[in-house]
Amino acid sequence: MTTIVIRPKNKAEENLLSRLLKKMNIDTQFVEEPVPNFESRKAIEDVELRKGTSVKDSKELFTKLGI
Repeated sequence: MTTIVIRPKNKAEENLLSRLLKKMNIDTQFVEEPVPNFESRKAIEDVELRKGTSVKDSKELFTKLGI
């Protein structure tokens, strides 16, 4: 299963993304704290090491996923 770490802009975006990505069998982790926790730091490090993909917003995420 793929995992995506997301920092949603608001609760509505969090709800939309979690429902949509769950249907696509993608696990989501939401970053809510101002300082990233261990999982968030690991995901950021993976992106920096080219093991992951960084997107700016949900529109770019949908484009990357082909939605």
